[in-house]
Amino acid sequence: MRFATIALLVFTVLGTSGQTPAAPAPAASPPLRPATSPAPQPATFAPCPSPRPPFATIAVDPAPPVEVLTTQQFVIALRTVADGGDSWNLLSGTGKGSIVRSDGNRTLNDAAFQNLDRPGQPPQTGGNATELWLFTAIAPGTATLTFGLMTPGATTPSRTTTYTVRISPNVMVC
Repeated sequence: MRFATIALLVFTVLGTSGQTPAAPAPAASPPLRPATSPAPQPATFAPCPSPRPPFATIAVDPAPPVEVLTTQQFVIALRTVADGGDSWNLLSGTGKGSIVRSDGNRTLNDAAFQNLDRPGQPPQTGGNATELWLFTAIAPGTATLTFGLMTPGATTPSRTTTYTVRISPNVMVC
């Protein structure tokens, strides 16, 4: 231990020989004031995301329930044979006091074949078609929409299908 102390002193003295004197120590800085916390700021949150889309889903299978939120629209797609005059009618599920509003329907015919002998003309259609029924969810709850396939001249449907619609509140917490 004594050897280390002596070596340190010798090297310190030898190491400083021939050097310019050290600069004077800087003047003492003013005393530091105790740090203060800045005034508390109100919490900031990320802005709310954009509203949920107004259109929710296209239902083609009646087995699973259709899940939507209030104010959202949804479509039920039903297949039919348009050439035979068949069409779907909404038998129940909307009306006064209902939680679902019907906004109309449209039939889209399938393209059966192209007119190869008439280039530039639109394709001929026929055979099967898809009826698209548009609805708007009005209030939370469960609704049952029943459709009947009507043939020309019939007073009762040849077939029925039922869709269950579950409507949840359209609430966003931001």
